Amino acid sequence: MNVDLETIAKYPFLREAKDYVSSLNLTLEEIEDHPVYSPAVEMGRQRVLDALNGRIRTDLSDRISRELTILSYVIARILVNLIADGRVIFRYATAEARNAYEFLRNESEHVLRVIKEDINFRLDGNRMDFAHYLKLSKDLAGPEWRLVNRIMSSGMVEIKKHEVPILLREAIRLKIMEPIDVKGVPENFRRMAKGLRTVTIEAPREIKIKEVNKGAMPPCISKLLNSLEAGDISHNGMFILGTFFIGLGLKVDDVVKIFSVYPKFNEEKSRYQIEFLAGDRGGTRYSCPTCAKIKSYGLCVSECGVKHPLQYYRDRGRV
Repeated sequence: MNVDLETIAKYPFLREAKDYVSSLNLTLEEIEDHPVYSPAVEMGRQRVLDALNGRIRTDLSDRISRELTILSYVIARILVNLIADGRVIFRYATAEARNAYEFLRNESEHVLRVIKEDINFRLDGNRMDFAHYLKLSKDLAGPEWRLVNRIMSSGMVEIKKHEVPILLREAIRLKIMEPIDVKGVPENFRRMAKGLRTVTIEAPREIKIKEVNKGAMPPCISKLLNSLEAGDISHNGMFILGTFFIGLGLKVDDVVKIFSVYPKFNEEKSRYQIEFLAGDRGGTRYSCPTCAKIKSYGLCVSECGVKHPLQYYRDRGRV
């Protein structure tokens, strides 16, 4: 091994982790009944739930804890791929990448080299091929990540030292999102995945914001909220939702919470965009489009007899 067990537990997506698990020579059924490793199954289930709630707990206190952490990652990856829902996969991978990022920022050069090689992170000095850069930066918030704002020469983008761990985090997320083969997985794991699916997907996902009167919601906004949760929403639809709820006077945190049902929800990017719409970044506060404009987008679903969605909401809210 190029790295020790503690490092593998910090970064269980590494090839060394796969080799280590293989060296145990245990099937999934044997792990379930193992006197030492059986807790890894429940830990893997909990790891999925923790990831979807935004934070993964990593216990590195002793050898057994490190081994169980590695195995819990393997179990979690299997369960997430059995759930087979894009929203779950994206949010799980994002949480795992953030967990790794917390360790990355204080990591040794040797371990960083191992990680970069393992995930095919291609950096030539302080420059990166623009296609590779675009792949890694597409979900990052802020104008500084846009290619038009970067220093580029001969197809290579200049990367600042403090940006490397962030791009590494994104590369890790993309690696964890890659599908794995779940053929032949024992039935007990499939039942566990089904239970997780019920909790994370099929359960009602009502966003409770006390400042919002659901009964006063315009039909177009209700339709856009359904499209948001289904992951089938256009850029214009996102803009309408963001500016509508900002126009109602909601706090940025509450608008971010509303957008969290989106399958590819990225809190960092969503928060940046909502703050931008609210005028907290850039100084310009954007207004929700009129009904005429919404019609021109093809997103009007009913003739409501008003000229603006906020007018509809305020009229109904007074009833």
